[in-house]
Amino acid sequence: MRALFVSLMILSASATAVAGLSSIRHSGESFEAARQRSTPVWELFGRGSYPDRMKKPMKELNIQDIPDVGSYADLEREFKYVRDTRFIADAEPFARRLTWMYPDDGCYARAELAATELVEHQFTTPKKIFVFGNLYAPTQNAPGGSVSWWYHVAVTYRVGNEVYVFDPAINPEKPVTLVEWNKAVGGEKSQVQYTICSHKTFDPGSDCLNPRALSEQEAISEQKNFLSLEWNRLLDLDRDPEKELGNEPPWL
Repeated sequence: MRALFVSLMILSASATAVAGLSSIRHSGESFEAARQRSTPVWELFGRGSYPDRMKKPMKELNIQDIPDVGSYADLEREFKYVRDTRFIADAEPFARRLTWMYPDDGCYARAELAATELVEHQFTTPKKIFVFGNLYAPTQNAPGGSVSWWYHVAVTYRVGNEVYVFDPAINPEKPVTLVEWNKAVGGEKSQVQYTICSHKTFDPGSDCLNPRALSEQEAISEQKNFLSLEWNRLLDLDRDPEKELGNEPPWL
């Protein structure tokens, strides 16, 4: 009976769930505690190649799994395209970019829509890179000056032997190297581990190698969940969301 219940739960969740796993790690909470709190039933009992089952230290990653775009100039151009384009055209009171100024949560939604739009833009299909651990990132976009996660995900490419990550929530100025990204999420102060997955892998509850792809509209819908949070965050910081989310983002 228990096996039947678990099987039904797995099938139901797999068929209906779209909303991603929150990356938030609460104050004083460990990676393991946050993971246990957040992990869906199909990962606990399923047999898929989930990202956190495949994680490893940064030095053990096979960077050949990451697509080489050949040119930093092309990489930088596409980074700016993803950072600056207002993909969410029907938002109010105006079209919106991805929620780079709400770093607390929603990395899975940003990475999903970024990957989708890069492919639509006919750029090289990216991979996603997941990082797991007691993650901690200083930021000017949170009241306490930092955010904490149990996982984080972004789009990744390489140029030759240098791996880059598209993550304007951490650094809106440029694509950061993997070494820089590792430092930015606290990897030099605690043990963190990484997984390279398909560009279609949505969150830690998705299969790393053979995930179900979200449609562009599903990806946009996921990102819409964080638009009001980003707007209100800027208000909380005594900043002007109409300017910063409009024509005057802080990186321009």
